[in-house]
Amino acid sequence: MKEMGINRTFSLKRILTLILSMVFVFMIVSPRNLACEEATTNDYRLNKKYLIGFGNDFFEVVKSPGSWDSKDWWRLTAVLGTGALLYVFDQKIHDWSQDRHTPETEDWAQFGSSLGNGLFLGGLITSLYLGGEIFDERGLRKTALLSLESWLTAGALVIGLKAILGRARPYTGMGSHYYKPFSFSSGYHSFPSGHAASAFAVATVIADQTDFILADVLAYSLSTLVAVSRVHKSKHWASDIFVGSALGYFIGKKICSLHRDQDKKNVQLGFCLNPNVKGLTIKLSF
Repeated sequence: MKEMGINRTFSLKRILTLILSMVFVFMIVSPRNLACEEATTNDYRLNKKYLIGFGNDFFEVVKSPGSWDSKDWWRLTAVLGTGALLYVFDQKIHDWSQDRHTPETEDWAQFGSSLGNGLFLGGLITSLYLGGEIFDERGLRKTALLSLESWLTAGALVIGLKAILGRARPYTGMGSHYYKPFSFSSGYHSFPSGHAASAFAVATVIADQTDFILADVLAYSLSTLVAVSRVHKSKHWASDIFVGSALGYFIGKKICSLHRDQDKKNVQLGFCLNPNVKGLTIKLSF
């Protein structure tokens, strides 16, 4: 009976994951969001041109601090300040979370954590891209490929930070202030949270590419669930998930910004059928 209950739980999670994936797809392909997709020389397909652009975007993200203005530095200060405050209370927050463990919270934490792993995010991105190819929707392909860029860029930076800093995970019992730099053991790869960074990197792109407010709410809500679940499962400290989430968010924003700038460099002539206005709309932008 116990095994049957476990199998039923995992089946429910698979069903929920599938439903959420479909919800994301239908939100983004809704006519209101894609009716006025602008014409451009970039059709966003997984080809050599995209891979070269991906490499360029990655280096733009890495070197972007060199061109930051005062607002960007203030944002960094706010993130680091909040992260430092959480760092002080990491152990207390962790203990508080563990004291409130129940079978129900563990089940939700397991589900939330699964939304931030590579299997789910890779499946979601693949579904978006295939949907774009099947229905010939540039908006879907763009969302998928920008999500892939954001996810992989965030992942690369997170892996580097984890390896260099070597912060002990909560489950090791070493405490929130123990570090073992350049360790190959997963137990010392706590900071920052890769699940949180990945979830927010993809969610930020999805939210940026659609005008559907419910898509934004759902994307960021699920990303927050991913982050919180990592603390509840004793995989990360609170400061790990906050900094990871911020890293994913700002990388996603930067990737989207780079592609808006690229679109502006082209003269664009677009024809679209606006459901809110009778007739054909012609849009010319420089």
